[in-house]
Amino acid sequence: MGVGIVCFSFGLRAEPEEPNPSNWALAEAATNAYASYQGKGPIAMVSQWEVNKALVRMRAPFAVDRSVELNVDGSYLDSKGVWEEAKAVFEQKSVTEVVIIAQPFLHLTSLKQMVKSDGYGVLNFKIPPILFDDSAKNTQPWTRSKLRLLIYAVRLKLGLSHGHDGRQQVV
Repeated sequence: MGVGIVCFSFGLRAEPEEPNPSNWALAEAATNAYASYQGKGPIAMVSQWEVNKALVRMRAPFAVDRSVELNVDGSYLDSKGVWEEAKAVFEQKSVTEVVIIAQPFLHLTSLKQMVKSDGYGVLNFKIPPILFDDSAKNTQPWTRSKLRLLIYAVRLKLGLSHGHDGRQQVV
């Protein structure tokens, strides 16, 4: 029985501007989570590609078991898709408890619900505030502010569209 750490990105800039400041901060949180659980048993690490890019650049002191990359068909890589890939790794490595690294405003709460609904325990790990990338370089306008993210969350609840075609569509 081990611990799984799954890192979800937040915001997206076109290459070569990624990782953006939010994803750098999430990579730092992932490094802190790893350090917190190191020595307490095996750790499986799964990271969305933008955060993984930051982990590689900062020379994180651990290996990532899987970097979840963009979908080859161009469809939007959402949190559920990242979680599905993480689950596959976690099942293979007998993980039962998960640490979620994500933007704490709205995103983290919804991810905890998703992970718990699949029968995993969620370990509490304090994520520091993650700044919103309000730069025009951010191709996901809904990740530029708390208000925009709130509107986006309502749109998702209503079943309205969101997508990815190499760059994030404006919502």
